[in-house]
Amino acid sequence: MPASAGKLFCLKVERMKLQGSLAELKLPDILQLANMSQETGIIEFRNNEGVIGKIVLQEGEVVHARVGDLSGDEAVFEIAIWFDGAFRFVPLDKEYSQNVRGNLTSLLMESARRLDEWRVLSRKIPSFSYFPVISEDNNDKKTLNTAEWGILRYIDGSKNIRDIAHECSETPFRTSKLVYGLLINGLVTLSRFPAEKKTEKEVPPLVTKLLKIQDETRKSVDAGLLKDIDKMLQDGLARLNVNIDDKKAVIETANAVLQAVMVGMGRDASRDLALRFKAILKGQASS
Repeated sequence: MPASAGKLFCLKVERMKLQGSLAELKLPDILQLANMSQETGIIEFRNNEGVIGKIVLQEGEVVHARVGDLSGDEAVFEIAIWFDGAFRFVPLDKEYSQNVRGNLTSLLMESARRLDEWRVLSRKIPSFSYFPVISEDNNDKKTLNTAEWGILRYIDGSKNIRDIAHECSETPFRTSKLVYGLLINGLVTLSRFPAEKKTEKEVPPLVTKLLKIQDETRKSVDAGLLKDIDKMLQDGLARLNVNIDDKKAVIETANAVLQAVMVGMGRDASRDLALRFKAILKGQASS
């Protein structure tokens, strides 16, 4: 009988005693075992840095998950990339609302993909608790995308990757991917401990305006439009990467965004956004 079958048999016999080390058994294996035995209860997780997560099962199906600020599918995916820590199965202590959208198959597939990505990222970023620090000998002429410029605004040496993710409303995993790009470009280094707080990286004025236009757009634009609008912003930034003083690039990008909003959401939405863009372009918008 295969070893996995032996483990499954033990799990069925000793229900409610599922516990162990994440170094030996990763999340996909745990969820598959719990699903096969149709467990109902909570799997509690704690990684070696003391971060706590929980996944709630109903007859073997994942219905609820939370890790810190993350909930639902993203919480499952974070636990999936924990290399070390411990887990245990406990009975349900209350009713939990369903916040996980994916079925077990989709959760396992995405978890496996994230784990593959994290194996690459972790060569330079051991964990989300590390602190990005602006490199003192960085080259300001490096080409960055809008997301990398955006994350750079939050790096001052006093915030770790998880803190930065919270501040910019991103997931720690996505933030790590952006920090990885900055590391590759030599714009930041990583510290195990907080560095003396320094002034954040000075983002070029026109890039700052473009990022503020992006922020204002995301506050009010329908999700269906954001993909096309993000492409417009990337094109605008590409022009700034060629000429950092190209004011026309920012103005034309703002106009293109407004045109897309007018077509997709109507004249009133475009007019309201135009007023906010005007304040940004004149340097009157709040930071």
